[in-house]
Amino acid sequence: MKNKEYIDYTYKHRKVVMLLAQKYFPNNKELLEQVELHDLDKLFTYLFYDKSVASKLHREQNAHHANGIEKSDLDYIEMVLDWESARYTKPDKPLNAYDTLYAYYPEMEDVILPVLQEMGIAEANMPMEEDILKATSEIQEPTTDELEKELTKGVKVYLKTRNK
Repeated sequence: MKNKEYIDYTYKHRKVVMLLAQKYFPNNKELLEQVELHDLDKLFTYLFYDKSVASKLHREQNAHHANGIEKSDLDYIEMVLDWESARYTKPDKPLNAYDTLYAYYPEMEDVILPVLQEMGIAEANMPMEEDILKATSEIQEPTTDELEKELTKGVKVYLKTRNK
């Protein structure tokens, strides 16, 4: 399978973003539905494109990235969840969401800082959450069947959100 290592990583990353969303926003049904689609396009594009092309397409076409796409409050929350999850799944990206904001996106402080404050993580160098760290360590490399289920579930969620 093309880009299997990136597909496996993205599978795990999606799970961690959802864990964080469920922990910090358990009653926000609209956000949880949106996060179901988080990085789903990457699972598909990795099947057909090299990583660099798939990543570029993803960053350009998703509102949870810093780009020219108009963003909703949910997109900013998803952005924070994405940044916060990176330190759990990417050893080369140890910054928490607060530190990521000020290292790379200080111009977004007015929209991101309130999200971080609501989550109670508006501090530099915060340690990783033990429950999220433990749950992350328990996520196994997906089987082909699990990937197929993830993709199928994602398509169903996508179609459901588009038919509202």
